[in-house]
Amino acid sequence: MEFAHRSVLLHECIDALAIKPDGIYVDGTLGGAGHSSHIAARLRTGRLIGIDQDAEAIEAATKRLEPWQEHVTLVRDNYCNLPAVLNSLGIDKVDGIMFEYRHRTDSGFSPSVKVGFQKLFNARFGVAPR
Repeated sequence: MEFAHRSVLLHECIDALAIKPDGIYVDGTLGGAGHSSHIAARLRTGRLIGIDQDAEAIEAATKRLEPWQEHVTLVRDNYCNLPAVLNSLGIDKVDGIMFEYRHRTDSGFSPSVKVGFQKLFNARFGVAPR
């Protein structure tokens, strides 16, 4: 499957994450790895955790993120299970988290928006920003 999805607010999201080369980042709605490829490209010793429940998305993201594979861990799961996913990977703190949210309209789904909100997630699920 080809993911012909245009990453919206790409530069704004990447800027908002203030990616550190040694940071740990999560993309909870990985899809075709549009935003994730830009995160991974900025990592030197850091790590990107990409989560998607769609096997075809994981396959597409694996190909797209191949140049940075030493910094990437892809997990087939639902972002609702993020605390358990991070726990299984031995991660108790992250530097940034992104999720893609869409809302349904009568004419289909609206454009995607990704949001970094590690403080909100920390308050809800106990995953602390580093």
